[in-house]
Parts: sequence; structure tokens; C-alpha cells
Amino acid sequence: MLPFALGVPVLVLPVAAATVQPSARTLGLVAASYFFLALCLTSVLWGNTVVDDSSLLDTVNGWFFGAGFLMVWSTLFSGVAVARYCRRS
Repeated sequence: MLPFALGVPVLVLPVAAATVQPSARTLGLVAASYFFLALCLTSVLWGNTVVDDSSLLDTVNGWFFGAGFLMVWSTLFSGVAVARYCRRS
């Protein structure tokens, strides 16, 4: 449940950064989204350190595709937010 709770800010913060008025807060939202992304992926790995091999393999496969989606999502919206911030400055 913890990875899902940590994944919500990863989905929300970059979108908020891309849609709000560009300011110094934009860069804070971008940094916070990557921080929560690191916490989310670390909690997935930490939670599966004591499981059997097949569960670990399933976790690695899910982590790979989940991490890929979260990284693309976060990078896409963060890139838009930073571009808007740089254009304004």
C-alpha cells in the first residue's frame, strides 16, 4: 500500500507544476515529484527483500514497467514545467 501512496504525488506534482503559474515553486514541485518517485521505487524494493525468488522476479518486472511509466510521466510534465519557467524568466 505504501508504494501506491507514494506514487500518487508522483502523478500529481508534475501535472501541478506544468499547469500553475511559472515561479520558483515550479522547480520545487518538480524536485518533490522526483523525490517521491525515488521513495516509491525504494519502498517496492525494500518490501520485497524477504520474499521468495518468483515473487522477487514478478516485482522486478512490475518495477521495471511501473518505473518506466512513472519516469516518463514525471519527466514529460516536469519538462513542460521547466520550459515554461525558463521562458518566463
